[in-house]
Amino acid sequence: MAPSLDDVGELASLSVLGSLRQRYEGLEFYRDLWWSMGDAGLFGMTVPEEYGGSGGGTRALGQAVSRFAHDGCDMGLTLSWITHLSLCIKSIELFGTRKQKRAYLPKLVSGEWVGAAAVSEPGTGAHPAGIETKAEKKDGGFVLNGKKLYITDGSVADLLVVVAATGESEGGMKELTAFLVETGAPGFSSSRMDLNFLKTSPHAELTFTDMQLADSAVLGAPGEGHSMASRSAFARERSLVLAAGVGLFTAAAQSCGERLVKKHGSFDLEGKEASSWIHHMSALEAYESLSSGLLEAAFDDLERWRKSIDLLIYLGISYAKWGIWLGDFVVKNQIEPSFPLDIILNDMKLVLIGEGMLFKEGRKRYIQPYEA
Repeated sequence: MAPSLDDVGELASLSVLGSLRQRYEGLEFYRDLWWSMGDAGLFGMTVPEEYGGSGGGTRALGQAVSRFAHDGCDMGLTLSWITHLSLCIKSIELFGTRKQKRAYLPKLVSGEWVGAAAVSEPGTGAHPAGIETKAEKKDGGFVLNGKKLYITDGSVADLLVVVAATGESEGGMKELTAFLVETGAPGFSSSRMDLNFLKTSPHAELTFTDMQLADSAVLGAPGEGHSMASRSAFARERSLVLAAGVGLFTAAAQSCGERLVKKHGSFDLEGKEASSWIHHMSALEAYESLSSGLLEAAFDDLERWRKSIDLLIYLGISYAKWGIWLGDFVVKNQIEPSFPLDIILNDMKLVLIGEGMLFKEGRKRYIQPYEA
């Protein structure tokens, strides 16, 4: 049975928020907390019951992720959940063979294993043309060599969806294939990268050295690693991050409001300041409604999601502006950014990074046509 929002909120407010400061300062990923999330049914909310999930709908998942971020104030762990479900679990559910689903989904849904995806590389990010990691065909399988950077949960993952070049198409383009890679196998190594935010979600550099993969490790069809796995996974991940952002922003705004009242004895905003506050609070309601529809498209109708890329660009840039506004509000009103507000404000850097990526896409669509 899928967890209720109250169940999600209780787990987040007690176990997640209760250990947040310690995990953040210690740069720790708590396996026992991860197992609790699995026991609560968070990882199987959209997975069929035959593989251990509850078979629920996408809208309920978005609401749960938003509530988890709001009550737990931990965007790092929320991102780990998003990565685990949207990039790894859902990719196997959609494109895996029945044997792959039986082998991996129960372990991932229960929380016994941590799943992640390895696409981004040095100097190119996740752009398919720049991927240098190679999987060369050998007798009975492939040999994997290469590096990946900034991989969420890369140092704690048990299973990776790895996108690697397996040749070239007739048009000279790189042929990209997705593989299911168990990190316990020989030839894999990882080192944690030192980020100054999202500290509860370990990001890592991964190295694959002459790693032997069987033919059965291919996820989906050879050559469709980008169009089938990587691109659709991107849609699910980005859309869930938008849902989580609404919850995190709301928690931050509530904390600011409460601290302002405590400091001055009343919520004494007037004129333009009051108007700005109302504007930004109403924006949260709009973000929630818009991100919900985008999330359903990402999970249930990828073609409709692609036609909604303008909405993703709009929300991404708007989120960044919202985060900057709140930071300025804290400084202007001399609000003490103590726990957990300090962590929330720090983790909002994720929004700024996302905005930068989406701004590039927006420039291509709305500025470059006039520069030709």
